[in-house]
Order: sequence, then structure tokens, then C-alpha cells
Amino acid sequence: MRALEAVQNELYARIKRKHMRASWKNTAVTSALAAAALLSACSGNGGFDESSAEGDALGQTEQASCANPDGTNSVMAALAVATAKELGRWEPLTDFYVSNNELRLTSTGRSRCGDGMCRNTQALLDMQKPISEGQVKVSPTVTLSASALRSRLVAKFGEQATCEARPDNHNGSDCPAEDHQLRFMFSQAGSCDTDFWFEATKTTGGPLQYPAQLKNKLLWVDTHNPYVNFQSSGSMVSIDPTLGLIEESTGTAGSCSPTCTKITGASILGACCSCNGIKKFQRSGLNPYVYFCR
Repeated sequence: MRALEAVQNELYARIKRKHMRASWKNTAVTSALAAAALLSACSGNGGFDESSAEGDALGQTEQASCANPDGTNSVMAALAVATAKELGRWEPLTDFYVSNNELRLTSTGRSRCGDGMCRNTQALLDMQKPISEGQVKVSPTVTLSASALRSRLVAKFGEQATCEARPDNHNGSDCPAEDHQLRFMFSQAGSCDTDFWFEATKTTGGPLQYPAQLKNKLLWVDTHNPYVNFQSSGSMVSIDPTLGLIEESTGTAGSCSPTCTKITGASILGACCSCNGIKKFQRSGLNPYVYFCR
């Protein structure tokens, strides 16, 4: 049984790496943005070779320590990305609040989403609900603990509020960050799963003076979370969550998605997927945009 599970997990990993490589190669990015964002993939000799960079990124993915025992790490990182994509910023104390021991969107936060509901963000927040306990698999071997997600988000949101309440005393115990806006640029293979890169600017569109300080706006998803893996390169910042938890704008036609749980506005009922074997997507019953591979 263990041998069979090992083979299934290796198949899952191979399919997912192939999916990530295809997604990376097909992403249209300007040369300037690509140079900034792929800094970590360069060997340091001033040149860039796509095949070697791809290999380095995949090697990091396989070798990195990406602890995720209860699934909360990848879901919290996904919340950071979904918020950046849908709300266009990281302002947790304005866009979220705690009610009945759950993190929820404020009306201000919801109003920033083009669809009026913040589909991806809300789907992830719904994973806190008791109905999702034991249902959401973030990988073939990891099932999300809804209770752990609830308690951790509430605790980390409290830490964010405490830190931002301190005056800017320049000693590292406060949370200075500029008013900003985030614009999604592209994704690529990351150290744990998939890096999502954003252009960070002032709300007026001008350059931020200290873009690296945006990390201070991520205490609510835990800056020590390996799936957050905040990076800053020039005007670009990135987060590294599990791919299926972030709605993709495009997909590979006819492909069998290497994803146990997928969030999407498109109907994928009955579509091929791979999670402990080749299966089909079913509606979750948790949220209309969440599908389980079963």
C-alpha cells in the first residue's frame, strides 16, 4: 500500500511540474519585468538560460523545506495572493475583520473586487467553516484542518493589528508600509509551489520608496510561513502558494489537472484531475467555485 502511494505521489509531482513548466513558458511577460522577477533563477554570471533556470527552479521546489502539516500554510499564502489579485492591495485591517472567530471580508474590501464578491478570496475564507473540516485536500497527502485555519488566521490578524498600532519608531517592532496598489503580472515555478509576481506602486501609480516593507502587511498570513516566501525585486513582489487554490486565467486544453482542490469560476465538473490517482472534479458543496478531485 505504501509503495502504491509513493508511486501515485511521484506521478502527481511529475504531472504538476510539467503543468508548471508549461504555464511558465506560455506566460507573456515583458523583458524588463522578466529580468526583475527571474533574478533568483539566474546563476549569477549575468546570463540567463531558460532551461537551466527552469531546472534550478524545479530543483528548489523539490529540495525546499515546505512544511504544511495541516494545510494552513498553503491556504494562508493563497489568501495573500487572492487578496492582491482581487482587491489590488494588502490592507488587512481595512479589508478584513473577525466575527464569530472567523476572518471575514469587510464591505470596504468587498467593494474593491470587480465581481462584487471577491470570488477567490471568499472561497478561501469559506475553508474556515466547520463544514470544510476534513474535506479540503491541498495535496495528495495533506488535508486542511479548518479549525486550525480559523484559529491561526484570527491569531495572526491580531498580531497584525497590534503591530500596526505601534508608532513608527524605526526599531523593527512596528509595521511601516507605504500606501500601495498591486497589479498581477505573471506566475512561475517557486520554491514551494508557484510564485505569483505583482507590480507594487503608489496608489497614484508612482514608484514605492520601500517596496520591501510591504512584507509588514503580511503578518496576518504569517511572514514565517514558507508558502508566503515574500520576495522583493525592484518594483516587483511575490508570494508562493499552492497553484490550485488560486484561480487561473488560462488553462491547458485537454490536460489532466494535477490538483486535489481547485478554485475556478469556470465549470469543470467531470473534468480530469490527479490526486492519489486519476479522477474527476466534483462540486465541493462548500462554495460554488470550489471543486474537489474525487
